[in-house]
Amino acid sequence: MRLKLIVVVSLLAAIIGSGTSIAIILAAFSSLKPIRTPGLLVLSTFLLPVVTVLLAATFVYRHTARRRKLQALLTTILSILLCLLFFILASIWTARMGSPSGPIAGKTVAQTDLLLYRSQGIYYEPDVFIQVHA
Repeated sequence: MRLKLIVVVSLLAAIIGSGTSIAIILAAFSSLKPIRTPGLLVLSTFLLPVVTVLLAATFVYRHTARRRKLQALLTTILSILLCLLFFILASIWTARMGSPSGPIAGKTVAQTDLLLYRSQGIYYEPDVFIQVHA
């Protein structure tokens, strides 16, 4: 079994597939102006990782002599797991960029009007009635 080929091709497929999707998401969807018709753009963020994983599995299948199906399956599984890992890491990284420790929408922490941390929140009780006697 060619484990080096499987690992290198899976890593390359994950970097290309999820990297281009992450770049599209960060470039297009993080702008301040809303996108009116995001049809093909949204579809490409899903299709790019899928296409690169399929191309990687096909490449490994065509370039191995024995146990082709097993190696293609391993490449597919490893590529999908690495893509998910890159998406999760990009999500954590972009969430920390907008966290209270860094600038938020061009403002520093001292300039924001209301700053809520993840464990905090504004709670209300809808079934409580307040009577005022005047």
